[in-house]
Amino acid sequence: MEISKTEQLYWDALQRLSNGKTKYVDTNSVRFKFTKDAVGREAGKGKGYVRYERYPLLCDAIAKAEDSRKKNGSLTPSHAAKVEYERDLKMKARRMYNQLKLEYDLLMTDYLNVVRRNFELETGLNDSQDIKLVSIKNTR
Repeated sequence: MEISKTEQLYWDALQRLSNGKTKYVDTNSVRFKFTKDAVGREAGKGKGYVRYERYPLLCDAIAKAEDSRKKNGSLTPSHAAKVEYERDLKMKARRMYNQLKLEYDLLMTDYLNVVRRNFELETGLNDSQDIKLVSIKNTR
């Protein structure tokens, strides 16, 4: 039986999920389960693309992988591991927030310097006796 390129893409995604060498789905998450949607996301598609009507063998393989994940107690993280994982996620989010805040502050400093410089140039031109300013109506 010949399989399509799309189905092969899903089978490859399931294989990556099983090996833990994923591109998109975090298999270390405490919420990770082998689902049709997880396989679809790992394949680069959206949710709902993998259906039993389309790919019955693939869906059976996903169900078997989930069953074996549930039976294998070593893959089920302990409570301490779950807490540690959530703590790491929180620290990562905090570091990203601090980095974005720093970048935002630098951009705002640059913006305010440009506004100040613009004001200085405008007031300098207004004070000048040799130059007459013409106001242009804003069309917005």
